[in-house]
Amino acid sequence: MRQLYIDGEWVDAEASTGIDVDSPVDGEVIDTVPAGSAQDVRKAVEAARRAQRELEEMTAFERAAVLDEVTDYFEDHEDEIAEGITREEGKPLHESYEETEYVIESSDDYAHDAIRLFGDVVPSEFRGRFAYTQREAYGPCAVISPWNFPLEVPGGSIYSAIATANPVVFKPAEETPLTAYHIAEAFDQSSLPDGAFNLVTGAGETGQALVEHQDIRLIAFTGSTEVGQQIAKTAAERNAQCLLEMGGKDPILVLDDADVDHAAESIVMGSNWNAGQVCCGTERVIATEGVHDELVDAVVEKTEALELGDPFEEGTDVGPMVSERIQQKVVDHVEGAVEQGGDLLTGGDTEGLFFDPAVIDGVTEEMDIAREETFGPVTPVISVDDYEAAIEVANRSKFGLQAAIFTDSLERAHDAANRLKAGGVFVNETNNYWERLLPFGGYGESGSGGRYGSKWHLEAMTQTKAVMMNYKDY
Repeated sequence: MRQLYIDGEWVDAEASTGIDVDSPVDGEVIDTVPAGSAQDVRKAVEAARRAQRELEEMTAFERAAVLDEVTDYFEDHEDEIAEGITREEGKPLHESYEETEYVIESSDDYAHDAIRLFGDVVPSEFRGRFAYTQREAYGPCAVISPWNFPLEVPGGSIYSAIATANPVVFKPAEETPLTAYHIAEAFDQSSLPDGAFNLVTGAGETGQALVEHQDIRLIAFTGSTEVGQQIAKTAAERNAQCLLEMGGKDPILVLDDADVDHAAESIVMGSNWNAGQVCCGTERVIATEGVHDELVDAVVEKTEALELGDPFEEGTDVGPMVSERIQQKVVDHVEGAVEQGGDLLTGGDTEGLFFDPAVIDGVTEEMDIAREETFGPVTPVISVDDYEAAIEVANRSKFGLQAAIFTDSLERAHDAANRLKAGGVFVNETNNYWERLLPFGGYGESGSGGRYGSKWHLEAMTQTKAVMMNYKDY
């Protein structure tokens, strides 16, 4: 069984129990990681608290240099990391390489952004006074990450926390904890002070102990809305800061004047990237009446052209789903939609953890597949009369992560950008989209507390202090 990384050392967990990591590719047990206890969590948080002052005393340039060292590690171990991601999570290998490349590039971004987190000089209304603001750390930070992007998602929060002098205790998802060991190795081999980064693996009980610890002042969580809401309640009891990125039911609107082939291609990618296991994946297609039939035909054709199979094989587009639990929810949504009158046009079969990408037409807003996050390779299509109806349907959701619209009308593109209630709106591009320098986060039950990515991530990890100096003669 593996160890935990606490206070700059690899240590055994308090208990001898562990969590087996099963590969969704072949069902084999890859490794076993510790089920971190409350005592393990306490040790990690105490180490982070002790490291706080030393991390704060480092200059922004010195902390940026640490991130450069981490980037070097990822570059040197990219093949090993990418193959490991595919092994434990199931995404096609080319997608794992895209994840590692993104992390290598973005960690370099955070290093450079860390030295450009400026305060402001504030004009004082009185003579003889000089006023300004500065950004400061909250303190020990809990980073709790999901299984679908085991390197990319925690990476941004960890890098921005370290860059802004918040020591980290990292709890990865129990389904994909092995990638986290590369992150720990990278920091272990860097010049980061002992205790400024700690890794504690485990299940929900481990995360709960971390969130409930009184010395955790900042919580960066990515995962389900239900868990995120509980974390927010727990954090509120002691006024800890939360940065939450949660679920989505992201729509793509396709209007009568859209380029149908381009829209269909974007939809199929958005629905099936990482087997649909993406919070900003395409979860609803809302098509106006004049384009509906042509669009559905194109989506079905492109979906059926996808290669489902071994994620290590070249040419595979869709690999297995991560677990039976995640797959069963997709099956339930599809079967429920069909029972309520939906038309399953293609896909829906399962073999092991593989799910044949599906397209369902005739979806209505009352169906679970139109309301709740499905998180699988399914494209539900809702037909509406016109543009106004499309906007209304898109906004009738408790989620608001990302949305997209396909149209040739510049007027409607701008109008939709203003009216769609989502953290990101994309025109003639899939909603399953992100860039390193764009903020990422949502409205409603999709998130709160700030935005991920680039300078927004760094700002969310800091609090503003006002400083005033009275230098007049007394």
